[in-house]
Amino acid sequence: MLPRLLFENKGLKFKLLWFLFPFSLLLSPFQPFAQVIKPSKEEPKGIFFADEPNWKDASWKQDGFDFYIGAGAYFAGKQTANYYNGAPNNEFKLDLIFNNKHYREEVYRILKRAYPYIDTMLLRINYNTDSRYNIAMDIALGGKYRFKNNWFVELSYSFRRLSCENRFDFTFPGVPPGNKENPNYSKWEFLLAKEDRHYIDFSVGYIFHAHHVVKPFISVGGLFSYINIKSFQIFIESDKPTFDLMAIAKNPNYIPGAPTMPNYTVWKGPGYGCSLTVGLKLAVNSMVSLDPVFQLTAASFGNGGNLPGFNTKMCLNYFAGIRLVMNDALLSKNKR
Repeated sequence: MLPRLLFENKGLKFKLLWFLFPFSLLLSPFQPFAQVIKPSKEEPKGIFFADEPNWKDASWKQDGFDFYIGAGAYFAGKQTANYYNGAPNNEFKLDLIFNNKHYREEVYRILKRAYPYIDTMLLRINYNTDSRYNIAMDIALGGKYRFKNNWFVELSYSFRRLSCENRFDFTFPGVPPGNKENPNYSKWEFLLAKEDRHYIDFSVGYIFHAHHVVKPFISVGGLFSYINIKSFQIFIESDKPTFDLMAIAKNPNYIPGAPTMPNYTVWKGPGYGCSLTVGLKLAVNSMVSLDPVFQLTAASFGNGGNLPGFNTKMCLNYFAGIRLVMNDALLSKNKR
């Protein structure tokens, strides 16, 4: 009853404090013998560190597990991109179309509709020898085990779908040059390849507890990769795919109406490499952090013989992104 009266009546509370003040002075010599009240270990209830300036980051230093999801931008090295330029030395080459009478006639019909004045066409030999991948999105899942205050081991999986675009065109023999209304060449046609890359990375790292909020870290590791060529399409005078070059590569001697034998060729291959990762742990609280990261990998892709002509030399690749990290204190009933 008394606490309720004190809460509802501020005047009464102050009068009671003034009344008890002299007695507290009399009892002060005996305070060393009083029971010492230990501070509560319970952490503040705030969500963001701006709301709880006094929380301690013990949970990020103690032995335990972290789990994260992440996303970012992946910059693939260009060493393997020329595999998709359509040149004759590649598995997927434009010659697959022009060496087949039926495909070649289909290409001519498409061009004849776009350029009615032509009588014949030739593929211009002008392959891009400096092909590059487009920037890809990276999606990652991972886990860490923290030990000895600063060290951790990490296992992660990441997925990237790369795309590589190349151009080619045709010339029209017999058409006089210099005529803008009836040019003797076609507009740019396109090749579009899509390649999936899977990474499994095992690394060892060290985190610097420089501040209770900002903590730099670094890790080095080894990785296993696996690539899968998902699609390779040709666009001729259209925004929609005209030919599936992977399907043509499986049956280069296609004849309309003729039976075809099943072909189970796959264009996949394993790889290996090493990684270096640096980042900052931005501790939101004792259980959650946002970690901007930058990763450099040196890797070899497409080994195993399923990708003839694929460049398997080590190449550099880069990744920049952010991770949402949760440690095991989030799953524990007893907060640390």
